[in-house]
Amino acid sequence: MSAPSTPTGSANGKAAHAGGMKLRALSDRPPLPVRAARRLIAECASCLLRLRGAQVGRGVYFGTQPQLHGLPGLILGDRVNLGHRARLETHRTERGQGQLTIGSGAHIGNDFHAGAAIRVVIGRNCMFASGVTILDHDHDFSNPLDPLQCAEGLVAAPTVIEDNVFLGDHVVVLKGVRIGNGSVIGANSVVTHDIPPFTMAAGAPARPLRSYDESSGRWERIGREGGA
Repeated sequence: MSAPSTPTGSANGKAAHAGGMKLRALSDRPPLPVRAARRLIAECASCLLRLRGAQVGRGVYFGTQPQLHGLPGLILGDRVNLGHRARLETHRTERGQGQLTIGSGAHIGNDFHAGAAIRVVIGRNCMFASGVTILDHDHDFSNPLDPLQCAEGLVAAPTVIEDNVFLGDHVVVLKGVRIGNGSVIGANSVVTHDIPPFTMAAGAPARPLRSYDESSGRWERIGREGGA
């Protein structure tokens, strides 16, 4: 299957800091016969996934070596573009099958991992760089003397990433988090708490650093009190 175009870099790719040079990335478009063949291969792969229980929209592309587990809980919108070695998994528990939803127009880089025991939602037109991990669960270590509980027990809470969110390289989003519409998360961040809409955040744990001011059309620095 064709290698999808995948985003790279950090938050600077979506919102330039003061003094940075704004550029637009250009890519060579393959000839029409090549594009047509890729579309055909991708649609055949999507048909196979539908037969195995997944809900897959039109124009979905996977890179090489995808790992897909729990297909009845997988929902992919139209024109979702996933990089190489994507690992998508939903787990079945006593509450039923977990659900992993990726909205239309999402572009996701290589080595992506998403796991849902209850519900993970990724909105429309999101863009993730390489090595991103999104989870709605941890293992249950409440009794470290019980190895079976540690191995099979889960503690879960829904994780939601709203539309138009950018996640930089190797961002980790943990259970129970909501990232608001249009937000930007810097590379190598670990998101453990909610991030408001139109907020630039970074760190481990991630904290808000800037917010987008529609009136000025600029990302404004958040004071220490607002970023705590």
